[in-house]
Amino acid sequence: MKKLLLVAALMLPALVARAETEAARIAAASEEVIATATDNAVTDQSINCSDGLGVTRVAEVDTAGGGEYGEQYRPTPLLQDKEVVLTFDDGPHPVHTREILDALAAECTKATFFYVGRMLKNFPEIAKQVQAEGHTVGTHTYSHRNLGATSLGSAEQQIESTFNIADEVLPDGVAPFFRFPYLSDPKRVRDYLAKRNIAVFGIDVDSWDWRVRSPEMVIRNVLTGLDRKGKGIILFHDIQARTAAAMPTLLAELKKRGYKVVHIVPKSKLEAVAAVEPASPTPRKRARQRKAANH
Repeated sequence: MKKLLLVAALMLPALVARAETEAARIAAASEEVIATATDNAVTDQSINCSDGLGVTRVAEVDTAGGGEYGEQYRPTPLLQDKEVVLTFDDGPHPVHTREILDALAAECTKATFFYVGRMLKNFPEIAKQVQAEGHTVGTHTYSHRNLGATSLGSAEQQIESTFNIADEVLPDGVAPFFRFPYLSDPKRVRDYLAKRNIAVFGIDVDSWDWRVRSPEMVIRNVLTGLDRKGKGIILFHDIQARTAAAMPTLLAELKKRGYKVVHIVPKSKLEAVAAVEPASPTPRKRARQRKAANH
């Protein structure tokens, strides 16, 4: 697992940067479509939810004093057998996020999105659409930094600046939900989040969608993990085309196998605090970071 996390630490920043480049290239062409979709968020009553995966229940999460969920933490009551939480990291993306939203809407189900601050700045209308369609939005640092390799001050800047961006972008505010990049979660940062009444969400089942080559492999990874564990928080990334392509089939298969979706929502909203956005690292600093990650 440590080797896999190291590989992720080396590859995911490049994947996020690549997604930003691709998204910027197509954003101008899709801007009008996105605005239209946002104005007409999925409230279409013609959608028949009787045969969809749906949402079995809504779990209101009390984040007072923090809270930690997922297999890497002490077991905390959240899910029952055959229940799942759908989560997506690293977006928003102006194409793949919308495709995923369409798949979720077709099954009348809900998810939680953990968003990167710089992506929120680039594509605020997509984040608004996610919230308008009833999904939960938490955060995932400003630039997908490994917080296990930063000072507490830098970690606070990564966390708080992203919450500020999300709070400004989203009409209904941002959920006090956070996920660590690479699941690298030093105690000093977890203690800080607990004092801020922010819950940490790890994972139970990994789709490995950032490293596999096909939608079929994404589906296989999720179903294999669920067959082994029987329930859990599932990790996807909505910057991945293969994830968007896999979603309709995967959601249908979850229903077929008797899995039930739980939609997590916060009991209270986040209280934002002032924070400066992190500066972009210079090429020399990025090279030092890559070198450090190899040792």
